[in-house]
Amino acid sequence: MPSLNALLNIIGLIAIIAIAILIFYFAARSQNTDASTPGAKRQRTDAGVDATLRALSRYAASHGFKLLRPAHFCAGQREAELDAVLVTFNGLVGVRCLGYNGEIFANPGEAEWLWVTGEGRERIPDPVAQCAADARALRDVLMQDTKLRSVPVECLPVFTDKSVQLSVPKSLSVLRRTQLIPLLEQQKYLEDRGLDVERVCALLEAARKN
Repeated sequence: MPSLNALLNIIGLIAIIAIAILIFYFAARSQNTDASTPGAKRQRTDAGVDATLRALSRYAASHGFKLLRPAHFCAGQREAELDAVLVTFNGLVGVRCLGYNGEIFANPGEAEWLWVTGEGRERIPDPVAQCAADARALRDVLMQDTKLRSVPVECLPVFTDKSVQLSVPKSLSVLRRTQLIPLLEQQKYLEDRGLDVERVCALLEAARKN
């Protein structure tokens, strides 16, 4: 028969193991809840967003373009809330990263899109319309310099999560992260029209939001 001290030691060890198991269980449960909550997935800068911006940075460096990030600019009453703006020798390309998971449903002309996950259904702003508003704000910034008023501006919504399922008409210009760089390798974006990149960047920096 084990002594009383031995029994106490065994009971104490069992109690410590039980407490450790409970701590691990509740910590894992809390982590899983945070990861599966739609709002948490939408708002945090995840690996997909980081990967997209790194690829964009490499693309800019390889072609001698400038990349401004984050790209939050203000022109009068209009604001651009982009993750990055690429300044090429041809024009400006803004990128808005969207870290949604689950399924996205949209129809042309709808002010809001439907976002469905295992946690439920939620309406989100139309990212195409958001990008259009971003582009107008960037044009307003360029309008402050008479030599830059005709510079082409385009803003692209990019879904960065690999698992997201997009039920979106082809007429709506949305991209997955794997489609962004191949698109930017097209001649439309690589054409050299002699744009003064430094002049554009200086104007954008002056309009940057604090």
